[in-house]
Amino acid sequence: MTVTWPTRMDHDTAAYWQGLSDGKLVLCRCKQCETWIHPPRGRCPECWSDDIGHQSPGGQATLYSYLIQPTAPKQPPEVIGWAELDEQKELFIVAPVEGMPLDNVEIGARLTLGFREQGGTNLPVFRTGDTK
Repeated sequence: MTVTWPTRMDHDTAAYWQGLSDGKLVLCRCKQCETWIHPPRGRCPECWSDDIGHQSPGGQATLYSYLIQPTAPKQPPEVIGWAELDEQKELFIVAPVEGMPLDNVEIGARLTLGFREQGGTNLPVFRTGDTK
């Protein structure tokens, strides 16, 4: 499966992409009201402050929703999950979910953030199993 990522990096997205390059998830976080912001943007959707910093979440999440994504020919499809991070209600990361059988995807399953290299870039992936 070929994934094409945005080639435009700007002030609002640079920390996110640099974090992935370093093998970590870095999200925007409002310095005024402490709201986590994803996808990256330069203004807080809660308090409208433009005083935005960057932090890494703990990496624990719950599977909120999913789809079964076809992949390359002769390759099995994969689960793409909407993972709700523990840091905040409705703070979602959309990423592949590894370790979950296609015929037994469980909404509410606990997930742990990881990374996998694809096309020269570290990309987020969630894994099932022990989340400690």
